Amino acid sequence: MPADRLGEKVLWCLHGNLQHPTVWNGVVQTLGSGNVEIRLVNLWETLDSSCWNWAQKFCCNLLAGKAQNSQHYLLGYSLGGRLGLHALISAPELWSGAVIVSADPGLSDQIKREEGLRRDRIWANRFLTEPWDDLLAEWDDLPVFCHRPCPTPRSEADFDRQKIARAFEVYSKGRMDDLRSQITNLPIPITYVTGEADHRYRQIGTDLAAQSSNIRHINIHNAGHRVPWEQPTAFLNILTRVLDAPPHP
Repeated sequence: MPADRLGEKVLWCLHGNLQHPTVWNGVVQTLGSGNVEIRLVNLWETLDSSCWNWAQKFCCNLLAGKAQNSQHYLLGYSLGGRLGLHALISAPELWSGAVIVSADPGLSDQIKREEGLRRDRIWANRFLTEPWDDLLAEWDDLPVFCHRPCPTPRSEADFDRQKIARAFEVYSKGRMDDLRSQITNLPIPITYVTGEADHRYRQIGTDLAAQSSNIRHINIHNAGHRVPWEQPTAFLNILTRVLDAPPHP
């Protein structure tokens, strides 16, 4: 991991499940030529045994290269957002702010967690054996994606099926703690972004913002779960405002 430059702003970008770090190319092209260092994290190369273990190693590596007065921001979508929330909780002193998109803070109901783990294990096994395009079509048809097509490429050659299956198992929401109380007690400004059509996550954003003055919920018109790619201009405007805001006291 490269060392920071004194006083710079660094944005760490965490992609979602069945995505590759290149999905953030629009962020790189828009912000990378300015005063922000963009760092794309490959979640397949950093795969760990749990969300907490991943977060602790990620934060330790970040701390080792952190320059004095450098400001670190976290951007995480869906699975990357869930891992990002663990990183914020693990080391809140590292972070100047975060943008979390369509990410689940965890389930409080044990039965729902068990059901979620069973579903993820089924997906894990299917991704080991079944035809790639058929799986993606069925994945995209899940209600969470609001019946909208996937706007980013997903070539099978860019993925390791064993790692996909492993991620379904170890990062399952069925294995997550309910992080709501820890998130709402964080001293970090968090912008939680959702799409207007994504009713479940829109409600999560509303609830989190109601419980903490440090959390701002922004709901994007004409978008579902994959907000950064369904409404890229609106999303990049939000991200730019977060990075341009004065440091949190």
